[in-house]
Amino acid sequence: MQVSNPLTSSLKEDFELLCSAVRQAGDLSMRYFGQSPQHWEKEENQPVSEADIAVNDLLHQQLQTPRPDYGWLSEETPDE
Repeated sequence: MQVSNPLTSSLKEDFELLCSAVRQAGDLSMRYFGQSPQHWEKEENQPVSEADIAVNDLLHQQLQTPRPDYGWLSEETPDE
């Protein structure tokens, strides 16, 4: 009889969540590829574009909504 390991189940769910979020972020980023998205500098020599912000926002929503207790570290937002 195989016993279910809650840690293994949790890791599998996290893996599936991450894969889904990364696929969606890739699809979104490809919409900007070959285009001329708006861009600016956050600080000197630190460029950012609307594509960067859009992908960041999508990943944040896709990952933090189901896992609000997990941290979030991003170049585009303050540390949480």
